[in-house]
Formats: sequence, C-alpha cells, structure tokens
Amino acid sequence: MSEVIDLSNVDWDDKAFVQQRLVCFPIPIQRQLLKQYFARPTKFDRNTFLRVTVKDITDKLDIPLKELRLNLTEDDLREEAKRYASAVLALRRQYLNDELVLESIRPMVGQKGIEPLEGYSLQGEISRYSDKNWWLRRLRRVLRKNLEVVFHHLNYVNKKRSLYCSNNTLKARIAQKQYQQEFLANTIATNENGESFSLLELSQKGVADPKIRKGELMMRARGFEELAKSHGHQSAFLTITCPSKYHRAYATTGDENPNWQGFTPLDGQHYLNEIWVLIRSKLSRLNIPFYGFRVSEPQHDGTPHWHLLLFVEAHLYQDMVEVMREYAMREDSEEKGAGEHRFKEVKIDPNKGSATGYIAKYVSKNIDGSDLDSGVYGEDPKDAACRVDAWAACWGIRQFQQLGGCSVTVWRELRRLKNAMQLPEKLKDIFKAADKGDWKNFIEKMGGVFCGRKEQAIHPYYELSVDQSTGEVKTTLYCETELTKVLKGVTAMGKAIVTRFMQWRFESKLAPSFNLEFCE
Repeated sequence: MSEVIDLSNVDWDDKAFVQQRLVCFPIPIQRQLLKQYFARPTKFDRNTFLRVTVKDITDKLDIPLKELRLNLTEDDLREEAKRYASAVLALRRQYLNDELVLESIRPMVGQKGIEPLEGYSLQGEISRYSDKNWWLRRLRRVLRKNLEVVFHHLNYVNKKRSLYCSNNTLKARIAQKQYQQEFLANTIATNENGESFSLLELSQKGVADPKIRKGELMMRARGFEELAKSHGHQSAFLTITCPSKYHRAYATTGDENPNWQGFTPLDGQHYLNEIWVLIRSKLSRLNIPFYGFRVSEPQHDGTPHWHLLLFVEAHLYQDMVEVMREYAMREDSEEKGAGEHRFKEVKIDPNKGSATGYIAKYVSKNIDGSDLDSGVYGEDPKDAACRVDAWAACWGIRQFQQLGGCSVTVWRELRRLKNAMQLPEKLKDIFKAADKGDWKNFIEKMGGVFCGRKEQAIHPYYELSVDQSTGEVKTTLYCETELTKVLKGVTAMGKAIVTRFMQWRFESKLAPSFNLEFCE
C-alpha cells in the first residue's frame, strides 16, 4: 500500500485544495512542501504559497507532475522502456506505414520530456523509438533532471542542506557509476591477437580514469604557461558569475534569496554560454586572440560560475579584460554586490606565482578531490568531487574546455604511436613532443598557438568502420544506411597514419537484462 501524507493539521476546508496540489509529488517532497506551508502565518499566505509554488514548479518541468516518481527503481525504468518500445512496435504492426506511426509517436516522446529526434532517416528515427535501450537512457536522464528541478526549487540544494546537488541526485549518480564499474569489469574485449582485457582495465589506461584525466589537464595547463612565458604573453585568472536572480540561496546562510526568479542551474549555464558567445565574437572582431582553459563549476546552491585561465599578447591584455568585464556586467549591473562578485580579475605575476597553480585546485576539486585538505565550504574534498560530478551529469554541463591551442585528439593519437617511422621527416619533431608530454613544443611544431585548426600540420583521421572478416562497411544498430565512421589515426601532408590497428570483439559475463541498464 502506497504511503499517504498526513493532512490532519490542515484546516478542514483547505484539505481538498492541499491534497490536490501535493498528490502528484513524491512523499519526501510532499513533506517539505507541507512544512513550508505551515511555516506561513495566515491561511491566505499558506494557500497562496502552495498554489504559486506548485504552478512555478510545473512550469519548469519537462514532464507532467504525475511522472515525477522519486523512488522509481532501475527495474521500474526498464519496464517503462520496454513498454514504450513495445507500444511503438505495436503501432508499426497496426499501421504498416512508418510515416503514419511517427505522427503518433512524436507527441508521445515530447510528453515524456524527450526531444523528438531530428536529422535521421525515417528508418533510423523509427528504429530508435522501437529500442528499449534508447528509451531507458532518455527516461532516466529526464527523470533525474526534473526531480532535481523540484529539489532546487524547494531550496534543498545549498551549503546547509545538500551541497551542489540534492542527496537524491547524488545517490542516483553513485548507483549508476557502481553499475558502470560492474558492467565494465564483466565485459571482456578480445583483439585479433587473442589478447583479452576487461573494459574496466582498458578504461583505466585512458582519460576516462580520473587520475590520468587530471594529469593530462595539468600537463596542458603547464605547457600553455611555458609557451606564454617564452613569448612574453600575459596570463590572467578570471571568474564570471551569474546575476543574483539566478541564485537560489544565500551563500552565507543557505536561506532563500528573495531576488531569485525561478532559474535552474541549467538556465545559469545558458546565460554564461550566451555572454561567452558575445565575448568571443567581440574579441574576434577586435583581433584579440587568446588561449587557455575554462572550468565550469557549481556554487553551493548549484548555480554555475566559470573560472578562466587565459593567456594573451601583453599589449592586448587590458582590451581583452575590459571586453569580458563589459559583457559580464551588462545585465543587472546596479544590483548590490555586482561590482564585487560578478567579474573578478587576477593579473598573474609570474614572479609571484604560477598560472597553473591558480587552476590546479579547481581541476582537482572537480575531478577527484585529491591533493586538497578541504573544500570551499569546509567539506570533505572527495565527497565534494562526487557531488560536483553528480551535478554536472544531472544538468549536462561540460566541466572543462580548452580554449584555443592545438587538437587534443591529434596529441592523444600521436602518443599511441610506438615510434615515428610512419611519419614524414618534417613531422617527427611533433611526434617526439607528444611522446615526451611536451605540450609547449607540440603546439609550436603544429603551427603555433594562434594557428587555425585547418592550418595545423596534423589532423585527426576518420574512416568508415569495416568488418575485417567480411569486408563489409559497418552500420549503426538502427539503420543499414547509417554508415559508421571511427577515429583511426592522424593525417598529414596527404598521408594517413593509422594509430588504431586492432579489431575488438566484446563478450559480457552478465545477463542480457543487466546489460540493458548500461548507459552513457
């Protein structure tokens, strides 16, 4: 029997109204709403709060309130995925015309908070809608995001209650990663030489492993810094923060921010992306090139802000900073604290400190929390890193981005080569720089830090995926006309250099029903 919330303390003539507003929420959220309801001093205030809050939450959701089920298990999600896929297959059998089927399916997809597909062939689109794995991945993502919208709206996410993300989202992310570990450990990849490894072993050799990922980011940051020193470029550490209306709670107390206008962390990220597009366009028009890194991380209530480690020619430094300041302060510039918090500039003096040192703690904080004694708010740094990871996964926010510089894909592919024998003589120095982990010299040999991607000496090389035993070009699971391309190596001076030789086959030790859970 499902749990029912206790409304015995609600005025008798308000019970029907309160129950109608609460019933669509999971029980823990109902309790929180009821607690806030009783905190209002008068009958009018209580009912107004509940009516307005529920409406505001409803307006922010991608799905109807009745779809919000906090305790929905992975088994439940799998059953739903199977049901929707079966419904599509039933429609296909009924109509025998996929074009007619799509007219019925697309509205159903939208009602579930999933963006209908675009850019695929008729067969490719309808085949995806017929696949329970496709449904499972998207249903899970939509459910987690919309639940987090509710927790964020009710001020569950702040330094006093649940840092960076709700505990619900953190638990879901931990469970997902534990599953992924088990899936990878029990999936065996065997190459054409008969060598077998678990996918977990293989993942620990690349940037999917947090330690390797962090090490590579720091290596590139140091390389940029060394390059800047050798060319006399100025470095800066800049921070851009959202206006007050994007922040759910005060940073000092965790209390509700009266200036908040219902925005989610994803709205804050969209705001930052929009002003960044304007900044880059203006700097491009002014011919002010720069390079470096951007880190997107949450403040205590999940609102994102950006840290930028940038390098620019010394005579252009002030112009670059002023352009960024102008756009960062353009919206609500008169509000209290805007001048102090919205845009911060640290002009780095190499005689007093390392540019890489400024970004090191943010890289560590957002990956694994190692090398830190405590977090920003005094929390355990490893726990904070887990929460940041859950926050980024829930909202779909990219945490790190290289700005300018050379192709990281080329860098990684060259590091896969055993030697430079396949490379033309002029390009062997590039291989040597990559092989030694010398990002500075790699960039210079590739054409320089301000060299456009098309003008760089080496480019990634992709080709159609071919089954070596049959010679057939591989296609996607969904459509025989959707040919698959894979990264095979690099190309330079009209010559393709293959860095990926092996053909792999995969075998899972797990039951097929377990494999259905795997995503992302």
